[in-house]
Amino acid sequence: MASLNLREYTILTAERNAFTLSTIQGILRSLGGHRLLEAQDALDVLRVLSQQKIDILVCDTKLPAFGGFELVSAIRRNANNENRAVPILMLASTTNEATVKRARDAGAHMVLHKPISPSALHDRLQWVLQHPRQFVQAPNYTGPDRRFRIEGYPEGTGRRRSDTNEPVGDEAGPALPQGAIDDLFKSVQIGG
Repeated sequence: MASLNLREYTILTAERNAFTLSTIQGILRSLGGHRLLEAQDALDVLRVLSQQKIDILVCDTKLPAFGGFELVSAIRRNANNENRAVPILMLASTTNEATVKRARDAGAHMVLHKPISPSALHDRLQWVLQHPRQFVQAPNYTGPDRRFRIEGYPEGTGRRRSDTNEPVGDEAGPALPQGAIDDLFKSVQIGG
């Protein structure tokens, strides 16, 4: 993948916690971002979106006054909003299956776990910007096409610089039953 530079992007970060907001803004600046806007509640986000075009929204799931999920749904449903199809990354303190499904169904592109790391934000932004998904308008859903999978890193690149592009062997033998896996973890004593 080409190097990510956010110089040409206007990015709105909506985060209720001032420290987290400052951290995210710092990460975005380190990635070349200089057109950075911020909001601390959903009403501020709607005000900004009504006044100017943005390229990316980074949004907390628990944003006051009515929540991040509801905010994303409202953005997606408003046919008169020029920012309707903007890529949206949601930040959540828990990224369990229910949270991810709720964000996906609201119309978010991706969910990131808080506290956010610079590499995680970089990777998700790079993915969203370099692999745009078709915008879908259906009776029960408006947002990016939900039918996609991240199938590893493009062009055989691994997570680390030292990773090589080695072929994976065929599966050998039956998989362990869940009980056997649980027994393996029970036998390990932590701190003793």
